[in-house]
Amino acid sequence: MKICILSENAYPVSTGGVSEWCKTLVENMNDVQFSLFTISPESKLCYNLPENVIDNFILRLEAPEFTSSAAKDDIYPQLMDALQPIFSGAPLDCEELSKIIKRTKFTAEELLSSDVNWTTAVSHYKNEYRNNPFIPFYFSWISLFYVLYKVLEGSRDLPQADVYHALNAGYGGVLGCLGKVDRGNYLVVSEHGIYLKERRFELRHSEVPEWLHGFYENFFKSLVMTTYKYSDKVTSVCEDHISYQQSVDPNVEPMVIYNGVDTDKFVSNGKKDETGTYVVGTVSRIHPIKDTLTLIRAANDVVEKYPTKFIIVGEVQDEEYYEECLKLVKDLDLKSNVVFTGFQDSTEWYPKFDVFVLPSLSEGFPLTILEALSSGVPCLATRVGGIPEILEDEFLVDRWDYRSLATKISWLLRDSEMRCEIGLRGRRLVESKFNVSMMIDEYRRLYDVMA
Repeated sequence: MKICILSENAYPVSTGGVSEWCKTLVENMNDVQFSLFTISPESKLCYNLPENVIDNFILRLEAPEFTSSAAKDDIYPQLMDALQPIFSGAPLDCEELSKIIKRTKFTAEELLSSDVNWTTAVSHYKNEYRNNPFIPFYFSWISLFYVLYKVLEGSRDLPQADVYHALNAGYGGVLGCLGKVDRGNYLVVSEHGIYLKERRFELRHSEVPEWLHGFYENFFKSLVMTTYKYSDKVTSVCEDHISYQQSVDPNVEPMVIYNGVDTDKFVSNGKKDETGTYVVGTVSRIHPIKDTLTLIRAANDVVEKYPTKFIIVGEVQDEEYYEECLKLVKDLDLKSNVVFTGFQDSTEWYPKFDVFVLPSLSEGFPLTILEALSSGVPCLATRVGGIPEILEDEFLVDRWDYRSLATKISWLLRDSEMRCEIGLRGRRLVESKFNVSMMIDEYRRLYDVMA
């Protein structure tokens, strides 16, 4: 059996929850051959690949170069006609796109430089946005369509596989659709975070003018609708996702396969030493959606009552947001209490934590909470995504509510015996319900049915 994993900047070129999930899947199915196909600006691998990974292809994103000598081809107008549904959020016709891709050779740069790309962009601007400035519209057009054109170009290089498995319903999902249509095989889509929901969140917190939000939303909704249309099975990592997915497309029927972790890789140090400083930690990338600012504000309240270090383990994915976090630490005079470690092996950190906190504004089914629980660490988190399917209500807070978060952290720090008991319960929960073997067995059954 051969599975082709399709992703956007995930395993093996980037770290994070989805990458770790993919690594776990591949390494625990060592009798299955995997091909990895990643859309990414990165080329350096962050992981050593196991022997059952037989192909690794990176569809490299770089700053596009415009050329006045762009190839002229009668096929370009047909291609742009086939892409028209993207302006209304409707699914693309991948059968038609596949036929066009086979009939001509083009690069994303040639398409972006072509007369038909320019005239289509100008026509859409005049029809929808003529009372707004052209330059921000066209920069948005370039950023969206360049990646889509790269996907169309790169689809020719997709390896043969029994099952294409996309790790989102966006550009990676469309690659899977083209692979399925061209080769007559199967497509599985696993949404770890809801693609459209996350793009909408990013839009609300971006500098993109509000009058362009509809343009972006329709574009991303079209990618999602296309992916759902051609998928043989959509999997969700939690029950919470299903209602959102069906609000986008009532015809999609997702199945839930919970994330799982290998509990043998996580050990607990048991009861912590009460004579020293408490350690409250989180493992997450530094990005607005993870809301590190709320954790810092909560830290300011906690350190007034308990000698506490707050350890933030994770790579910086948004430099501007990181600078905002550093400024808040400085303004609150918390430099001796808040530490950013950068990306490190999280398995070494969990046993050092007295309490684990995940204050995210949006989540799927975070592996970090499962890993912390496996290490016997009590967890607090926001009431978002699939987190309430893991943690009981007393360990949840609302988004942005740093005062409630600080209160609950202080409550856990107050009693070491209680923390120890909560940690043991958490470990038993993961062993019984979210063990990696359960997740692997379910995906293996899904692959077997299709292959």
